[in-house]
Amino acid sequence: MLRSTVRPFLRAALLGVLTLGSTFASDAVPTRDSLISSFLSRREGTVPLAEATRGVREFTLEVHRIKTEIAPGETVEQWAFSFPGQAPSVPGPELRVKLGERVRITLKNTHDQPHAVHLHGITSLAQEMDGVPHLSGRVMPNGSYTYEFVATEAGTFAYHCHEQTNVHLDMGMYGALVVEDPDHPHPWTAEHTLILDEWDSHHDDPARAGYTPRYDTFLVNGKSFPLIPDLAIPAGETHLVRFIAMGSEPHSLHLHGTSFLVIAKDGHDLPLPYVADTLPILPGERYDLLVKGRDGTFPWHDHNANANTNAGVYPGGMHFDVVGSPALRADGTPATTNPHAGHGMTSATVATSAASSSDSAPSSATVTISNFEFGPEDVVVSTGGRVTWQNDDEVAHVLVVSLNGAEQRLDLPAHGHVTITFPAAGRVAYHCLPHPFMTGSVDVR
Repeated sequence: MLRSTVRPFLRAALLGVLTLGSTFASDAVPTRDSLISSFLSRREGTVPLAEATRGVREFTLEVHRIKTEIAPGETVEQWAFSFPGQAPSVPGPELRVKLGERVRITLKNTHDQPHAVHLHGITSLAQEMDGVPHLSGRVMPNGSYTYEFVATEAGTFAYHCHEQTNVHLDMGMYGALVVEDPDHPHPWTAEHTLILDEWDSHHDDPARAGYTPRYDTFLVNGKSFPLIPDLAIPAGETHLVRFIAMGSEPHSLHLHGTSFLVIAKDGHDLPLPYVADTLPILPGERYDLLVKGRDGTFPWHDHNANANTNAGVYPGGMHFDVVGSPALRADGTPATTNPHAGHGMTSATVATSAASSSDSAPSSATVTISNFEFGPEDVVVSTGGRVTWQNDDEVAHVLVVSLNGAEQRLDLPAHGHVTITFPAAGRVAYHCLPHPFMTGSVDVR
């Protein structure tokens, strides 16, 4: 099999890359002819279940209808996989198995629609186990079916529903399937699995025929920035990052501050891993990358800027931060503060300032917008008081304020103004929609 030719070379290559950048011996590099020969000698077709060498690994998947906030203020309906008794989620639970195991996945259809499970990238299975309804059957509501295969290739794979694939994938019916090889040591100390997807925030009826999505929210593991958790990779550590594209659009993932080593694609080790800082990835593809930690925090984002928005508003979308060890300044000394952080006071400072101010609050206040800053950023008014925002910039702003649990968006044209009355006591935060670094607060007493 191809593994016997590539894996020894790959381990030597990774060792060289992760130590002192040693070069590869020319006689260790697989030749074109040797790779073709290995590919042609690969075993193809169904691997009988009796040939499993490590026992049986079993999973049961259910399907549930849930409501989830995928971006700030954007809650959608999803069709989510789960293990019995556990909370359903998008992506579904990660399935991890070992090379040589007989894998048994039972779909228990607890949903009101027909479904199927396709084991994406697994080639050792029989046709009846491929989960394509018109060739392999479907699972009706209240029914169940068990998919079985022998794990013959280590790598990153996936599972997803193949019933009305364009709709059911878009409703969140997917998850990661990872096959581990316990017989071969690896150079990474931790792993991260990141699944990419897009969402149509206007899509409100998945049962409607003629489904034509308009994607405007872009997800990593079911969330859009700023809801995507940071990726922690401290300096001195090497982590494996598995990317799986389960959406319908291409993406180009650029990592700031460092590079990565691409070591596998679609569940197959690369004969010649390569260094890059931008990963083009198409629907259905999977890539395995090695990332070495460093000092500081840097973004990893889609370089298609439109995919860095939520409903057209930047920043958002496919963007998350890679957190390394404490940041250093350019002169190499520890960075105790971030000189490029927001110009306003922290919420703790605001609270202290408000508490120490006079108890007699004014009935009105004015905030001037100049050079993309609110001035002052934080004001105090009495209950029933009014705050006026005067825009002295040459560009328009959009003021976003939440009152009585409802978000209000108020247009502020260049040299225009807007006034809001605050009827109840409390602290109200506000910001500019197209320029989210512009923030402030109103303390109503």
